[in-house]
Amino acid sequence: MLSQLKHLSIEADGRYATDADLNFLKSYIQSARQRISAYEKIRDAEATLMEQADTKLMEIDPQVFHKGSKDYRETCHRDRKNTLRYTATAMLFNDLDRLRDGLLLWQRTIVHAVKDEHASTLTWQEMPEILREHLTAEEADLMMPALHLNQALLN
Repeated sequence: MLSQLKHLSIEADGRYATDADLNFLKSYIQSARQRISAYEKIRDAEATLMEQADTKLMEIDPQVFHKGSKDYRETCHRDRKNTLRYTATAMLFNDLDRLRDGLLLWQRTIVHAVKDEHASTLTWQEMPEILREHLTAEEADLMMPALHLNQALLN
């Protein structure tokens, strides 16, 4: 949304915006209440969401946070929490470009550098189902594009 508004302000400089120019804004306004509700639910349930993710990932692979004998659970927990916050914000503002360019491309480099692809893949594979337990179907649908972007870039 913010990127689109910036683009619109440049494109419409000196002219009125066309109906086509304004379609994204109309669509956003129609979904704003649900976006805010989803964002608030994720914000308020963050600790529970992180705990559920830890539990689910360790059920799938008890060694998911280990590299050799070292346990990286806290580091993964911190990174997952930060990514979820950015993802929720991207959903709130409907701005996947900012999520991709502002966090995910950098984080992908880190994930590959420290060879943490397995934990990352499992995290973003399981997170949609975890979130669906806390959101309405419509709210979850609003989160899916951002979660799919996470999956695509962090796997």
